[in-house]
Amino acid sequence: MLNFSYEEALQNFPHLLDNVATSHEVITVQGANHESVVLISKDDFDSISTGGHPAPTLAASPPGANNNLDGWL
Repeated sequence: MLNFSYEEALQNFPHLLDNVATSHEVITVQGANHESVVLISKDDFDSISTGGHPAPTLAASPPGANNNLDGWL
């Protein structure tokens, strides 16, 4: 697992996405508020979320949920 600060991830975001998608590397990004997020490939996510009962945080979005960033930014 690779760890990056928010600033490092922002500067290298295209490369991080390529690395996650091609090598299935797991990337942890520490946000400015000290909360972390994890980047994983879609294939890896699908594998995790279809292996039985997904954890509540991996559950599908509720019906009618937006699939965009409206209201996040």
